[in-house]
Amino acid sequence: MSNEKDLKGLSRREFLKSTGVGVAAATAGISLVGTQVAAAQDLNAELAGQKWSFEIPPEPIPDSAIAETVEADVIVVGAGVSGLVAANTAAENGAKVVLFAASSGPAYRGGSFHAVNSKYMEAQGIEPYAVDRFFRRELSNASFNVDQDKWYKFYNNSEEAMNWLIDKMEAAGFETVLEIANVEPNDGPMNVPAQAHGWINEGMRRAGMGAEFVVNTLATTAQASGAEIRYKTIAKQLVREADNTGRVTAIIAENEDGSYTKFVASKGIILATGDFSNNRDMMTKYCPWAVPLLSDAGDLGYDNNFKQGGLFPGDGQKMGLWVGAAWQKTYPNPPMIMGSWIASTQPYGSHRGLVMNKNGYRYGNEDVNGPHAGVNQMHQPDMMAYVIWGANYAEGAAPWYAFGMTRDADPIPPSSILSQWEGQVDEGSLVSGETVEEVIEKLGLPAEATKATIDQYNAYCAAGLDEQYYKRPELLIPIAEAPFYGAVVPPPGFLTVMGGLRTNLDMQVCDETDTPIPGLYNVGVMVGDYYANIYNFLVEGNNLGACCLTFGYTTGRDVALGTV
Repeated sequence: MSNEKDLKGLSRREFLKSTGVGVAAATAGISLVGTQVAAAQDLNAELAGQKWSFEIPPEPIPDSAIAETVEADVIVVGAGVSGLVAANTAAENGAKVVLFAASSGPAYRGGSFHAVNSKYMEAQGIEPYAVDRFFRRELSNASFNVDQDKWYKFYNNSEEAMNWLIDKMEAAGFETVLEIANVEPNDGPMNVPAQAHGWINEGMRRAGMGAEFVVNTLATTAQASGAEIRYKTIAKQLVREADNTGRVTAIIAENEDGSYTKFVASKGIILATGDFSNNRDMMTKYCPWAVPLLSDAGDLGYDNNFKQGGLFPGDGQKMGLWVGAAWQKTYPNPPMIMGSWIASTQPYGSHRGLVMNKNGYRYGNEDVNGPHAGVNQMHQPDMMAYVIWGANYAEGAAPWYAFGMTRDADPIPPSSILSQWEGQVDEGSLVSGETVEEVIEKLGLPAEATKATIDQYNAYCAAGLDEQYYKRPELLIPIAEAPFYGAVVPPPGFLTVMGGLRTNLDMQVCDETDTPIPGLYNVGVMVGDYYANIYNFLVEGNNLGACCLTFGYTTGRDVALGTV
């Protein structure tokens, strides 16, 4: 491995095998987390300045292999929220639009769409948050390692984009709602503004789950506006003039029957192909610390929806790199992960009682939201965590709210919470016992160390002062009343990875000099430099509201009008 020729085409799997780490270690479960992360770091160091296999362009598809050529003003690639929004606004502004996608139909995940204001909020008398204070908190959470201009573009355009979407959804018969959000007294650091819009109908009343409604509606409205949509069509190569120094004029795709179609765009190609989390080499280079959370289980190809552990193979990102696009400046790419919702009082929360690792050690202030709890858990042995609480936690931790509830919903009564726990015991996701010792044994924790931790925690609760991590006194609820409950918290769930190609404020894809590549744009989760560290859910519905809806809305419109 001493020269570029040796490195080209060498997969991560082959590298690990050659260095003695082994394929089994590279793909092992939670017991080899440290080995996996170390292997990713070693591989990045070894390949510094060299070519990864995904960076090497394939041979161009010859004109002789093209069975069909399709011409349009705007070509959109991907039928998720961002692609369908862009196709709609491009068509509504007079462009001839063709959208094609690798999936067999519209793609969707979630359903939380953040906007700083909307006609619905105004009708409900809900005031937007103070942008200066709130955005500076979020930029601080990102270490200011992001493109601030994109955040303020979102702020300045989200109301217009949201009102546009509200009109379409309500015309299709859906009801607009706001999701309930995590609340912390005095607007504390874990507070989440309840400004995530969603849509429900008689058959589905859960907020935050309506993205399927949105994409199906947008597919219908795009076609009604004149856009053509093709599915099961996989983008393979971009065509850039003048030996990759000129304009991107076309994109070649493979059809379901194996033939090729060349889509030619006179105004622009908008990539909306999703993330790269199902490409382990790309994850190893760009998001190495999340590699232990990846999984091949349940891979549905391009029809992945709520599958955890890795979604898409990075088709758009790779094609951009092959024609001279640069990677985003923020490194590493931030993952979207979730901690446990076991006995959580908040919709995007985590357990606010006693949380321990496999050694029976309490390892942090539990007053954090789900993603933060997940990151903290990744630092523990085998990435495992354990929670124990008493029946009195139902009343002591009230009020209770759950994911899917609307902003104006009443809290869940403690009696219902107790019934839920008993049901979870019956189904095996929780354990219970008449004594704390019985629960400790069922969880397989070390008896003496765990009991000592519980006794110390109860002492903090009695005193009203957490002398270890200084958790808010109102969350110091003793483990006091039988039945007692416990749960094993598995490693955090991995949802997606954010960002990719370097993207300017107009969503133009740029090269290493920050110069836009003419004719090439991207939207959605692909947008570079919008997030850093982790996707933290403190802006509920940020990705769908900002990168997908707002940026999809402005980009489709502006490309159609020729203003970018």
